[in-house]
Formats: sequence, structure tokens, C-alpha cells
Amino acid sequence: MKNAEAILSVKFNSTHTVEKLMNVCEEDLETFRKVPGLLQKYYIAEESTGAISGIYIFENKTAREIFWASDLAKSIPARYGVVMETLRVEQYDMAIVLNDVVLA
Repeated sequence: MKNAEAILSVKFNSTHTVEKLMNVCEEDLETFRKVPGLLQKYYIAEESTGAISGIYIFENKTAREIFWASDLAKSIPARYGVVMETLRVEQYDMAIVLNDVVLA
């Protein structure tokens, strides 16, 4: 993933049922596909706690910062039923990549 420099992890528990949360995720796919500089987004679930994470992979730190300051990012807590005391947001820089696959 040569063209990826920045990662954002947003982890939380939700007040939504699993079915409702999956519906919201599905509904938002096209919106996230249009985020400038966002190369990939993974929706993942932690079995042991039921926590949900969005793992966002960006071209660069600037794209990550612009996204996190956007109205779309600000809408995540309400839209995804985030239990605010469980919200954990982490930012990472890309260090080493196992497979040098360039995302289109």
C-alpha cells in the first residue's frame, strides 16, 4: 500500500442493534467512497466486547485531518449510536507494509 501514509481508528460501542448498525454502514458506503484521500475503510467488530471499529486508510495526514474535521466525521456519534464513554480515536502513521499493493 505504497500510496497510504495515514490511518485513523475509531472504536466504540453502539446503542444500535447489530442489524441497525449494519444497515447504517451499508447506507454510508457510497458517502465514504467519495471522501477525498480516503483509500479504504474497514468496518470491524470485536467479538469479546461487541465494540465496532472503523479503520480508515488515507493517502496522507492532511486528508485524514480534513476528514476528521468534516461534518461527515462529526455526524458519526449520532448516526452510529456511539456510546460516548467508549469512544476511542487513534491516529497512526504508516510505517512498514507487508505487501506493496497500490490501491486505485
